[in-house]
Amino acid sequence: MKKILLILTILIIILLALIIYQKSNVKDEDGIKITYKDTETILTFSKIRSYDEVSFSTNRDDKFNGYDFSDILKLLKIPTNNETKYILHSKDGGTLNLTKKENETLYLVFQEDVTGQFIRLVIPSDEFSQRWIKYLTAIEIK
Repeated sequence: MKKILLILTILIIILLALIIYQKSNVKDEDGIKITYKDTETILTFSKIRSYDEVSFSTNRDDKFNGYDFSDILKLLKIPTNNETKYILHSKDGGTLNLTKKENETLYLVFQEDVTGQFIRLVIPSDEFSQRWIKYLTAIEIK
C-alpha cells in the first residue's frame, strides 16, 4: 500500500512539473493569425504596436488603451462591410462569432498576467463583457 501511494505521489509530481514546463514554453510572440479567403497573415505583437493606439471607454465606463480592429484591417487591405463575419478564437478554446453589423467597434488590448502578455478583444458596447475574448490567437474573416 505504501509503495502504491509513493508511486502515485511521484506520478502526480511529474505531471505537475510537465504542466508547469509546458506553460512556461507557451509563447505568444507570434501574435494573431488572421485568415481571409485563402490567405493567412500573422499579425505580430510588434506589428500591432506599430499602429496608432487609442484611448476608449466601454459602456460601463472602463477605460482602456488599445488598437481599433477596423483600422488594422484597413491597413492590412482586408475589405469589410456590414455583412462581414468574424470568427474569433482564443488560446483556451473559446470561439466567438460576430458580424460587423452587430459590433462596429472592436479593439485589441494588450494585457498581462502571470504567464505573460496576451491580447484581449474588447467590445465597448458589450455592457457585461460577456463577448470579450481573452488570449486571442486567431481571427477568421468571411
